[in-house]
Amino acid sequence: MARCSVCKKEPEKPLRCSQCQKTIYCSKDCQKTDWKAHKRSVCTKPAIFHKLDKMMSKNPVMAGLQSFEQAAWADRVRNPQIIGACDGCFRRFRGFPPREEEEEDENTPDAGDAFKHCKDCDWTICRDCSHPQAQGVPYFDRPAGTCRCPTANFGVSYCRSTPNYLDGDGRKPYHGDRHPAMAGSGYSVASFESQERECRTCGVAARHLKKEHLKDALPGIV
Repeated sequence: MARCSVCKKEPEKPLRCSQCQKTIYCSKDCQKTDWKAHKRSVCTKPAIFHKLDKMMSKNPVMAGLQSFEQAAWADRVRNPQIIGACDGCFRRFRGFPPREEEEEDENTPDAGDAFKHCKDCDWTICRDCSHPQAQGVPYFDRPAGTCRCPTANFGVSYCRSTPNYLDGDGRKPYHGDRHPAMAGSGYSVASFESQERECRTCGVAARHLKKEHLKDALPGIV
């Protein structure tokens, strides 16, 4: 049974956010408590996309394709092989023969050498896919420069940087702890918790950004 997003209790008569139609509360008090943070995060995604996600998850064909894709990727991680093409743009790397769909055009440019490789999830990209302008928009395109790890990007933990709407595994955004260096973070000292504590992502003791900033799209942008 669904639980309240705030107190985690099982509501007798669940209330659903009218904007995103996704988040559940047990009472109006819990909804009011969560609204300031909620409107910065889940409700930044239009209700139509939440409905689309729900429809896709219930569609047996789409659910089957997603399960197959996840299983195939898990097998690739367990049995790593030489990567011949960029996972972001699918172009072949330098030195690898053209794929069947490229053979008709011998002048199809390659992607150059592999630029980044994640040792944890095996996601491998070219230099072009690391550029900000090549990232696409979440909900529509998977960010090419973001690997499949949920809490880090190519081995660099998200908790050490400021919030960014691209952070996550390509399906679910990262909204966990953040403890970037205050200087140059774009946040004031008052935006950080007053006491150091252990990060729930990496275990480092530091002053963290307050909860209301964890779902910012970018520093200063809600």
